[in-house]
Amino acid sequence: MLLSGRRHLTFSPPITSQPPSPSGLRLLKTRTARVSIQASKKPPPRPWPEPRRQWRWRRSSGDAVQAPPLVEASVSAGGSEKKSFWAAVSLIIGTAVGPGMLALPSATVRSGPLPSTVAILISWAYVVSSIILVAELSFAAMEGGGVDEVSFTGLASSTLGATFGGLVAVVCAALSFSLIVACVAGIGSLVYQLFPAVNLVIANALFPCFAGVLIAFFPFKAVDGVNRLLCGLMLVSITALVVTGVSVGRSSMLNSLGYACWSPSAILPAIPVTVLTLGFHVITPFICKIVGDSVYDARRAILIGGAVPLVMVLSWNAVILGLAGASGNAKFDDPIKLLLSVNPAALAAVRGFAFTALATSLIGYAVSFPKQLADTLELIVKRFFPERGSVDSADAGGCRGTNGVILTWTVLIIPIFIVSFFSTAFANALDFAGVYANCFLFGILPPVMAWIYRRQKRKSSPDSCEDILPGGNAALLMLFSVAVVLAFWH
Repeated sequence: MLLSGRRHLTFSPPITSQPPSPSGLRLLKTRTARVSIQASKKPPPRPWPEPRRQWRWRRSSGDAVQAPPLVEASVSAGGSEKKSFWAAVSLIIGTAVGPGMLALPSATVRSGPLPSTVAILISWAYVVSSIILVAELSFAAMEGGGVDEVSFTGLASSTLGATFGGLVAVVCAALSFSLIVACVAGIGSLVYQLFPAVNLVIANALFPCFAGVLIAFFPFKAVDGVNRLLCGLMLVSITALVVTGVSVGRSSMLNSLGYACWSPSAILPAIPVTVLTLGFHVITPFICKIVGDSVYDARRAILIGGAVPLVMVLSWNAVILGLAGASGNAKFDDPIKLLLSVNPAALAAVRGFAFTALATSLIGYAVSFPKQLADTLELIVKRFFPERGSVDSADAGGCRGTNGVILTWTVLIIPIFIVSFFSTAFANALDFAGVYANCFLFGILPPVMAWIYRRQKRKSSPDSCEDILPGGNAALLMLFSVAVVLAFWH
């Protein structure tokens, strides 16, 4: 009845059963009054609720006409990644855990289980604190510039200036590229071990080409699904390795707790390896893009996603050190050989963990590096060729469009040929990543950039909200001091 009344008010023509006379007008007035009486008894729902909500949103955005079409166009045409908290967590887990975790006990065996556990926990707190600073800077840059994604190059150039920021951009691009080279080399080596008859170039190209097609031509939901599957297989593999070690050496694991060496010369060598193993600074700006609308969402994802690799590292370290005590081999060089010596059946789990750890790391680097490379190229073009314009970094950031596809395939194809014709590419790439990632790029720069940003923020708005990392300047000074110590030690 209400719907028919509303229809008469808006679209219905006059009823022809009555003669077209003043009574018809009186009938129309009566019908209008009857509708109002019915409406007073039961008010109709507010018509067209969605456009009115859109109007209020447009009014708050400051552009009542253009803002919503621009957002919708960027989502449909650019293939922009939707916000997903758990996609960000799975990407953190996959990227943070690398195959270097399997070799970590060789650096902690001198100190023993308890001192090495303390060193790992301290290293994890240092890494997570530094990454939270990068997340704070990323959200500030996105909100200040009105963009959906930033890169470490953009953060450095905006806080440190164009000259020093350009140097950081080149170093950061080289670091990210070296990490991709290391992942491609490791995956190709595993494939070649399983299939020796396959050509080495083909073995190195199989998974990078698969990742390139997935990232460049499929929505991010598909990338997230594959990454979650690989993370699940990685967790199953490391669980199988830990269970195997516990079943063999559970009686000696408790006895190994009695050995402890708290000498700095025994503890410090494990810290740079742990920092490199648990770090995921490279993908943090991309994590801020997909995690949610607040920096607190990013902090929560960093803590949850970073806690899973921490548990894996602590479990693996305790099991291997327990096996070393049981076998009487206190100075082993290869934890994998030690585990296989007591149970050769664990080889499949070792290979499964190594492959999934490298594959998830490669996916994380490949989705975040195109934006990094685009910003670096744009900075170089503006610096040396200002009349030639710049690279469309917004297109590259989503890994869609012409520029995004070209950059994605470039950063995956070139490493294939490098690792196919240079046998030492894996070791050299890891050495370069260890020096610059631990000591300079992701150790010293985040607290320095955070200090500059916070000082500028307090000058512009003295009543600004609290910092995302508690502790103020004291925490920044502590992180900077630890990074300097690691730099000299490394």
